[in-house]
Formats: sequence, C-alpha cells, structure tokens
Amino acid sequence: MLIRLAAVLGLLLSFTSGARAQEPGPDLLAVLDLPAKEVQVFGLRTVYYEAGQSTAPVLILIPGINWEARHAWAQNVAALARTYRVIAIDLPGLGRSDKPLIDFQMETWTDALAEFLRVRGIPRATFAGPSMGGAIAIQMALAHPELVQALVVSATESGPGAPPQTFTGPAFVATLAGTRTSLLRTFFDPSLVTDALVRMRYEYLLGSNIGYTFQRHLADHRPPFTAPELERIRIPALFVWCRQDQRTPLPEGEAYARALPDAELSVIDKCGHLPNMERPSEFNAVVADFLRRHISAAAQRP
Repeated sequence: MLIRLAAVLGLLLSFTSGARAQEPGPDLLAVLDLPAKEVQVFGLRTVYYEAGQSTAPVLILIPGINWEARHAWAQNVAALARTYRVIAIDLPGLGRSDKPLIDFQMETWTDALAEFLRVRGIPRATFAGPSMGGAIAIQMALAHPELVQALVVSATESGPGAPPQTFTGPAFVATLAGTRTSLLRTFFDPSLVTDALVRMRYEYLLGSNIGYTFQRHLADHRPPFTAPELERIRIPALFVWCRQDQRTPLPEGEAYARALPDAELSVIDKCGHLPNMERPSEFNAVVADFLRRHISAAAQRP
C-alpha cells in the first residue's frame, strides 16, 4: 500500500499551474453547468452529464446514494475533463433517473452500468465514487472486471473488517433539523452547513423520490467486502480518505488500501465524509495525478 498526502504543495502547484495562487473555497451549492443527457438503460430513462474529448479515456463518476450527480460532482467535472472524458451519472432509482419500484441490489446498479457502457459504445472506463458510489465502483470491478480500467474510491462503508450495516430507521429524517444534523456529520467545517445548503438538500430529498430506493437497497445491503474478494481486484486503485471522517473513519480506508494488490491511499486533512465536495481542489489534484500515472489514451481505445 502506498500512502500519499493529498495536501503536498508541489502536487497542487503542478495541477493548478497558471491558476490563481489562492484557490477558492468549496461551493456546496454549486450544480453542474452542463445539459442533462438521457439514455435508455433496460428501458429506464437514465440521466447523465458529460464533458471532455470523446477520444479521451473515460472516467465514470458515481455519486453517493442520496446525492444527485449534478450536485455531487459540480466542483470536479471541469477540472478532470481537461484530460479525460468525464461522465457523471444518476443510476436508475437515484438522482433524476427513473425510479422503478423494485428491490435494489448492488448488482442492479452494476448491471445498469455495464449496459450503459454497451449502449454508449464505451469498452472500458475508470469508475469513481464516494460512499455508496465507491462501493458500487468496487462491485463493478468484481462483477465486470473486463469493463473496469481503474478505481477511485472514497468514504465507502463496506470495507474489510467493517461491521455489517443494519438499518432499521427511515431512509432519511424528513425534517430540516434532521437534514442539518446529517450535513454536520458529513462535513468537517460546520460553517459550510448554511441555511441555504440545508434547504437545498431538504427540498431535494423530499422531491426526488429516492426514499423508496434507499430503503429497499439498505434492507438487503450486501455484507462488507472481504479481503479475499478485494484481492481479486488487480487493477490500479486509489482510495481518497478524509482524516476527520466521522462516518467512515480513516482506518477503514487504510484497510481497503491494504487489501487491494495495486492500491494507494491519499489522505486529505481538515475534511469530513465527502472529499470531492469539501476539498475539491485537493481531490481533483490527487485523482488527476493518479490517472496520469496509470491511465493512457492508448490503453482506453478498443
């Protein structure tokens, strides 16, 4: 396992060469300024957002289960699309995509991703995601290894040695106060949890109809990935973890990185559960550096 500190000044300077010396802080109210695209995946309307050159290596961005792609990845797509063909996707049952009344399993989403790649004519891709999005990326590497070129994972609960997840309460607390409490556990800097962000999140949770998807998936949540399972994943993998993550503490990221043969761990300081949102500049830098070292355009083409 290789551990890299995401806050290394040289890495950030090389990634932001020519940019302003002072990076702006995170904007948790940002949404992607890209048109929503749609494709039929097993007859379901599936929404995604795309940027970058069509001939570049493909990077699929999967949000966490209770975030939509245009919000979760708003601070990442433009930076990563300078070099890669970036696709941020709302999987069936999530975000703005169709939400069938079914029991969602991990394979429901990995089958959907495989079909999405088939429909869009994409032979292989790197899959990235935080939280449940990262778990789906890992499951994708196990279920469809021929389609996965590399992994970028952060804040994923179902790691080796983690206790089985048991959810008996509601999918989310349908109050403003409950939404605020959840956000304060998600982000390290409490000043980021503004009234505007709480209202935005609350309106999304109430209006997106994801509660059913959330409950039906968590009712049949797969057990944590085991070390022997993860050892089968022999592609480059980057685990990006926040040092102050309350939901999935840093030892869980360290256990993941030890379990995969070709994995490395980048640790971001002063950061909670979602590094791509709370520390986007550092996240974009370490991901770009990882992809530069492991992914080439020639390897991506059929």
